Amino acid sequence: MALALKLGSKLCTAEEAVQLVRDGDCITVSGTVSWQLPSKVLRALEVRFLTENAPRNLTWFEPFPTGIPGIEPLSYPGLLKRVVGGWYTPHPRLRELIVANQVEAYLYPLGSLSFLCQAMAAGRDVFVTKVGLETYLDPRHGGGKLNTATTEDLVSLTEINGEQYIAYKQLPIHVAIIRASVVDEAGNVSLENEHTTMNSLYQALAAKRFGGKVIVQCQRVVPTGHIPARLVEIPGTLVDAIVVDRNQYDDEMMPELPWMNPFLRVSRPPSQVLAAADKEAWERWMAEGATDEERAPRERRLSPDVLIGRRAVSELMRGDVVNIGQGLPARDMLPVVAEEELDSELELSIETGHLGGIVNGNGFRANTTAIMDTPGIFSFYGSSLVRAAFFSMLEFDSTGNVNLLKYGDTWVGPGGSMDIAESVGKVVFCGTLRAGGLQAEGRDGKLSIAVDGAVPRAVEHVQGVCFNGRKMLAEGKDVLYVTERAVFRLTAEGPELIEVAPGVDVETDVIGQMGFRPRVSSALRPMDPRIFTPGPMGLKNTWCTATAG
Repeated sequence: MALALKLGSKLCTAEEAVQLVRDGDCITVSGTVSWQLPSKVLRALEVRFLTENAPRNLTWFEPFPTGIPGIEPLSYPGLLKRVVGGWYTPHPRLRELIVANQVEAYLYPLGSLSFLCQAMAAGRDVFVTKVGLETYLDPRHGGGKLNTATTEDLVSLTEINGEQYIAYKQLPIHVAIIRASVVDEAGNVSLENEHTTMNSLYQALAAKRFGGKVIVQCQRVVPTGHIPARLVEIPGTLVDAIVVDRNQYDDEMMPELPWMNPFLRVSRPPSQVLAAADKEAWERWMAEGATDEERAPRERRLSPDVLIGRRAVSELMRGDVVNIGQGLPARDMLPVVAEEELDSELELSIETGHLGGIVNGNGFRANTTAIMDTPGIFSFYGSSLVRAAFFSMLEFDSTGNVNLLKYGDTWVGPGGSMDIAESVGKVVFCGTLRAGGLQAEGRDGKLSIAVDGAVPRAVEHVQGVCFNGRKMLAEGKDVLYVTERAVFRLTAEGPELIEVAPGVDVETDVIGQMGFRPRVSSALRPMDPRIFTPGPMGLKNTWCTATAG
């Protein structure tokens, strides 16, 4: 009670807090996917709209994708007028609204959106970048607008010292909704138990810069002085409303596990524990140091995606600092890194801000080196410290362009990949050669294709250019396209076939399944048969041999 009195009018219910959101406001929400998601406040906003038909015509500025897949409190026509984001995979209902022209929609790279948020927080009127030139978001090629309902230009082309840049204009923020761990009676905000930092401070500052409001959802309130200054992420002077949700870490839909947090320090679990998708196996080992032989993971089936992950891992080098993108790379490369026991030789990063540590691609994370905010991690990528980056791909074409924008009628988005690719020297795109029902498996050192996919990923022209092949080549990047049955390298003549899986026919199973005829290398070689053989490939021994040599 005493704390509530000292906080005064700032402490309120979620229902009271969302009354701060007015018709026509631009809102921004903290976190990424399910991490740091202020669910209680967003649910209250949803209920207010459904019962009061207010607020209406909001703009949702989403510098990182936030939300639980399938639970979309903001995806209503009338509630939303416009959305500005970078990855719409977690929002199927929102994607339907975009296709139906019921909401204006823009799709921009996540790093650029985060730097735009930071620039607005700092009082700057414009943010300029080279990321996106000669792609779908270049104003000459659509400016990132996704449907005919979207007409206003939010980006423009500008020239500085004779070089072209894309310029983002400011998007005034009226309400920032942030989730935190703890707030003190002065309103100071700590993220001490959150798995991410993201853009929280900059979202709050941007809202205040434009005279807006900051709503913070937290688990508990503590007396002034209980939060060390180093742990204050958002000063209390920026905060207008505080909503307490004592159960915010108990939602089963959330990814936070109470027995595993990013600050955890453990010895490396056995590979069989890391390879297990069963969270109980991780918890038992961490609590008791024990493995359950009965729960030992079965040998992984060498599916197409697993084969791609195994081939992509062979592009890693000892001592690498690398980015492993979401989707296939994170899901299927990281288990291979664990199985091959290469993790101690690498510094892995993902654009959520996590750097280093032990990860398995299924949710296990420990020994994190650092948790950086989003502008920080993208500045890290821009520093040229990262040698290589691994991304998914929806399509690639005859000139080496890659699409991550759209697949059929489904809007996806590039995430942070476009920003990262701008600064790294090696880019590896990962995806099956065909999609839609592909049934194939690695067996006895060869690839066996039972049923081919219905849709080619190698097409004459991609639906949307997220990566411009000629531009990447002109910048001197080493670009690979890794599939389950073939590997291509980008050349001046387009993707060149350099490897083919044992057991497949080049003309029938590779070139005949593409929408264009690639150049075939005179040094065409078979993919490593170990990729198609169950069990560890022995890559660590290969590294040791190479070093000794």
